[in-house]
Amino acid sequence: MSTVTLIDYDAGNLASMEGALERLNLPFVRAASPDQAAPEGPIILPGVGHFETAQRSLRDRGWWRHLPGLVADGRPVLGICLGLQLLAEGSEEAPRASGLGLIPGIVRRLGPGVKVPHMGWSRVHRRYPHPGLPDPGGAWLYFVHSYALEPTAETVYTADHGRPFAAIEARGNVLGFQPHPEKSGAAGLMLLQAALAWMGAVASLPEAPCN
Repeated sequence: MSTVTLIDYDAGNLASMEGALERLNLPFVRAASPDQAAPEGPIILPGVGHFETAQRSLRDRGWWRHLPGLVADGRPVLGICLGLQLLAEGSEEAPRASGLGLIPGIVRRLGPGVKVPHMGWSRVHRRYPHPGLPDPGGAWLYFVHSYALEPTAETVYTADHGRPFAAIEARGNVLGFQPHPEKSGAAGLMLLQAALAWMGAVASLPEAPCN
């Protein structure tokens, strides 16, 4: 049974993600550095805050150098919120800081003509089918962000805040969620479970009661 690795780099509230993994009965470990990661299974890169600060933290912990090699070796990676943005080529928020380049595109500020940051619920719609993700059917998911990728050929779901933006991206064994699935109720948990199941995570069975 594969174990989910949750990257801990002081750039995200891991408690809510750990709570979601517990509700899904998925085994996981926190890993502040690559040597603490599970030997196999999906890696989750969460994130909130500033792009360059998060990038620096990942560099200091060795993850920035290590992640591209893991992906090249076939290890699945899921970025969430700022984690998705860090997987891209770069961000307008930090023009001098590069992204990991595991998915294409530059993250751009939302707007004009809308309140930023975008904090709240938005409908998501399927742009292209993906083998690991169902049609969301216009489900409402929770967002907290000021920047987002524009839709590309790698965009699976879109949402809208002043303009259409990429809600879920996919390239090979890499997925990225701009919304917070762990804070999006039943719909978010369903999508998180589907994504991690496609990446090889299998829920553990409950322990048998003692007789």
